[in-house]
Parts: sequence; C-alpha cells; structure tokens
Amino acid sequence: MLMAQSVKYEMMVALKPLLPDDVRKSVHKGIQQLATDLGGSVDDSDVWGKRYLAYKIQGHNEGYYIVYLLSLPTEALKELKRQMELKQEILRYMVVRVNRPEEIGSSLKKKNFKEDIDREQAALEAME
Repeated sequence: MLMAQSVKYEMMVALKPLLPDDVRKSVHKGIQQLATDLGGSVDDSDVWGKRYLAYKIQGHNEGYYIVYLLSLPTEALKELKRQMELKQEILRYMVVRVNRPEEIGSSLKKKNFKEDIDREQAALEAME
C-alpha cells in the first residue's frame, strides 16, 4: 500500500471568545484528534489566548487564538477544512503550507535572543 507523503501546514484558529474553558479544551483536543484521524499529526500547538480582532466577526471584537503546526497528507487537507467549517465554536481559521518547516519560529527561539544579547553586550564593551 502506498503511503501519502505528509506535508507541513500551519493552521491558525480563532475561537469564539466567550466559550467556557472545558468547551475550548474539547475543541482543541478535537482538532488534534481530527489531524490524527486524517493520517497526520500535530507537531506543535501554541495557545495565544484572547486577542482583539481587526474587525468584528459574527459580532465579536475578540477571538481566542490557537496556532497548530500539522503534518498531513495532501489529500487530507480538504477534509480538514470541511470539518473546520462545521465547528460552530470557530470564528475563523487559516491553513498555510509551510515551505521551510525548519525555519518556523527560529527567529523567536530563546537561544537566538541570548546570542543577540551577547553580541550587543560585546559590541558595547568594545566601545568602552
């Protein structure tokens, strides 16, 4: 049997802001389970929490954001999007194919901050 090649995707989901914690957690687990059921996996997830929206969506000024890094077969993407449309708790979602997954978040990693601080400190010491 041929295995479909997995592709990396990044998906951002904006949930309705007034959902109870247990509902939010069940939606989060449901999305992770959906990715697994479709033959993929959730490589990472990052809960951003409540953020203001740029404009009102369905009468809401805020959304509860979660960002997922997914590995999915290409043919599973259509079903993932269909399932996301069916969930009433979701205000909006966006799925983007990641061309260079090794670079995701690399500019925000702690070691890069430490390297930047060390470099700036060395430059300041050189000026003295």
